[in-house]
Amino acid sequence: MKDYSYELLDLLEKYKGDAEAALRGETSPWCLYAFSPLRENLFEWLEMKKNDRVLQVGSDYGSCTGLFTERAGEVVVLDQRDENLEVNRRRHGEKENLFLIRGELPKADAESLGWKEYKGKERAAEELDALYKAGFDYVILPSMLSATEKSGAADLLERAAALVRPGGKLLAAAENESGVRYFMGAEPFEHSFLEVELRGLFEGLREKFGGTAMLYYPVPDYRYPVTLYSDDYLPQTGDVTNISARLDGPGLWFGNEEKAMANACRNGDFAKFTNSFLGMWEKGKA
Repeated sequence: MKDYSYELLDLLEKYKGDAEAALRGETSPWCLYAFSPLRENLFEWLEMKKNDRVLQVGSDYGSCTGLFTERAGEVVVLDQRDENLEVNRRRHGEKENLFLIRGELPKADAESLGWKEYKGKERAAEELDALYKAGFDYVILPSMLSATEKSGAADLLERAAALVRPGGKLLAAAENESGVRYFMGAEPFEHSFLEVELRGLFEGLREKFGGTAMLYYPVPDYRYPVTLYSDDYLPQTGDVTNISARLDGPGLWFGNEEKAMANACRNGDFAKFTNSFLGMWEKGKA
């Protein structure tokens, strides 16, 4: 997905930092994607505690960062793009428990993190190293898989999993390559995964590191989630409604998305044709 950080910075300047005012005054899909309060629904159900540490991989315009800073004790946002971190800083920079870090997930054989605090207190490298060495109760990738080649997805998730504390969770959202909206004519994302592929990635974490793995299914998708289903709670025929709103920009329309999903539910194929996924791996307790 294209990065719209500069456009969003212009909007924050125009509306004096008021994201809600920008939502009321603008109609662009990327403004809705970045500022919609629906974004938080994807993670609102997590039972974060005030002593939990959260690592958010990918700044994602700060769309969920506010939720994390309210719920958890410490939140580290990691991104390689200054402009995306700047959007986040302008939205949430006043939060005392927030660290905005320029960098990427460390590789297993890395001698140095290379992390740098973005417009913060300029902490020493040793202090930044300590941010990740203590591990995290939640490592969350809100949209990183949509910008990751399939060939690199397993490595990305394994590097993220290495930072999860015992009993902690890793969560990552992804687009479904065979999502029903694409059969209706929606523009596909640059990188997406079949259900069997994403399930395989999270099962791979379970096999390598132990713990448990599960897929969730946000409806209508992970960007604007209203309902969250899972393998333990799948929709029945007719449950999946109000999903035909097209927020991706222009495109052709070849059918009724709700009817198609009703047929998928009837045939037991909801998981194959849902528009996106949220994978979760929970590390076993020591």
